[in-house]
Amino acid sequence: MQWSFSFKQRTKVAVAFVSMFVIIVIANWFVSYSMEQVGRKFQSVYKDRLVPSLDISEMLERYYQNRMLLEEHILATNTTSQDSLQQIIISNTTTIDSLASKFENTYLVEQEMIELIDYKVQFANLVQVQDEILRQSSQGNKAKARKLYLTSGQEAFQGLLEPLHALIRVQVNVGQELYQSADKNVKMLKVLSYLVIGLAVIIALIVGTLLQTSRRLNQVKPQKFHLN
Repeated sequence: MQWSFSFKQRTKVAVAFVSMFVIIVIANWFVSYSMEQVGRKFQSVYKDRLVPSLDISEMLERYYQNRMLLEEHILATNTTSQDSLQQIIISNTTTIDSLASKFENTYLVEQEMIELIDYKVQFANLVQVQDEILRQSSQGNKAKARKLYLTSGQEAFQGLLEPLHALIRVQVNVGQELYQSADKNVKMLKVLSYLVIGLAVIIALIVGTLLQTSRRLNQVKPQKFHLN
């Protein structure tokens, strides 16, 4: 009977150890998975939000620069100056197009796709008006170039700014959502670590109690009964 009880105690101890091992393995897997998710989210904040925001800022800067250069081109009377200004405008436009293509290859949410489609339409319109202004100005039609600059050019420029500013707002909102999600995962990991520590302590107490009980039973000597 004592041997049977001792066997049951050992079985309980073994089950407790196995349970603890399983819990630790599951917790370790969940922590690794969650940490990987957190890493991906922070990487996305940098790669798909921060860098594109900087690229959009550079695009805006070059658009404003082109706007001023167009006005200088209209006011310039020297052919050399006009050619130099036109080359800078073309270079800026090429860089802007490259930055837009780079942005398009990042991860885009639905709202970004919508704004990007609008941007492409506005970009094509602006380039068309810009080329016409340069052509008229280069041919000496300064008054006509000036009129285009103040009417169609201004309208195309303002139309282009709207989707760009909308894209910046989306970048901020999505980046904030990613950060909040990552912060939530970190808090879950903290709670999980405390839970695992608590379970380990409980299991250790149970195992210790079982071992001590088993030791006491082993110390009890069986009594001999004599029949008279």
